[in-house]
Amino acid sequence: MERISFAVFVVFSLIIPPSVVSAQAFNGLLIACAGEKNISVQEIPSVAGVPAPVFVEARQYLPPNNNEPGFEWPSDNRDKLDEDFFYTGRAATFLKVSPDLAEDLSDGTGKCALAANTRYKAAAKPGFEGEHMTVALAEPLPGCKFIRGYIYMTHVLSSSAGGAWELPRTVRAFMDTLAFAEGTKDRYNYIFTFVTFNSYADHPRRPICAGSLCSTAAGRYQFLAKTWDGLAPDMGISDFTPPSQDKAGLELVRRAGAYNLVLKSNTYANFSAAVRKLNMIWASLPGSPYGQPTHSMSALWKAYKVQLAKY
Repeated sequence: MERISFAVFVVFSLIIPPSVVSAQAFNGLLIACAGEKNISVQEIPSVAGVPAPVFVEARQYLPPNNNEPGFEWPSDNRDKLDEDFFYTGRAATFLKVSPDLAEDLSDGTGKCALAANTRYKAAAKPGFEGEHMTVALAEPLPGCKFIRGYIYMTHVLSSSAGGAWELPRTVRAFMDTLAFAEGTKDRYNYIFTFVTFNSYADHPRRPICAGSLCSTAAGRYQFLAKTWDGLAPDMGISDFTPPSQDKAGLELVRRAGAYNLVLKSNTYANFSAAVRKLNMIWASLPGSPYGQPTHSMSALWKAYKVQLAKY
């Protein structure tokens, strides 16, 4: 049998008691973790008088495309100087060396300081990997021996890659609140049960079961694979990067007829009305029909106000 990640196995084993895991569901997790098709486990013997466990596939409503109004994303995210860039946030941070260059640093230095609230010119549009933005500086930093590396996404205020920073503050705070409700917060690389992935080339499509629920939900807004497949082609999206996730998440809001409410969500009436329009898409919202744990409207309103104050 192929080895699987100990951390993933521990999470899975803690969440799901062995007595309620079918061999089929466990096989699915093993395949998802190891990426192999030939992994198998023996069928768990049934216990007399105990019914076989029933696993339910997660559901997510995909509204049909329509003429509802929405946000007009800029076609080019470069700034007035027509060049690629990234802008650091309120705190100083570091550019960490790319692994393929680490051996070239004989002194062992693996990071270079980046000032807070500073715009840095990039040699190309920034990319994404795991929790990080990947960048190549157009000009070397003073005293730094490398120009390509990683920065934590949460330490970047904006970049020419685009994404949520382009949204009106009310809309951005609302999308943050959806992420709060789904438990992902600032993380774009979460899969159901907080398993992580690194590559944003496509939706990871990894089925994971917890309790009686099996789901392929992934990303900051927890798109099911079939939801993503219904959105991405319509939108001309060819990757699962954070900017693409932001655009697809807001597209669900638009299709549900909630964008104008979200745009004016700084009033409780509009905020709560928007949430009610979206609870068939996100199972964590109050009034969702899927039987999963939900947040109260008051808790979400409180979280929204915290996010809005940031912008």
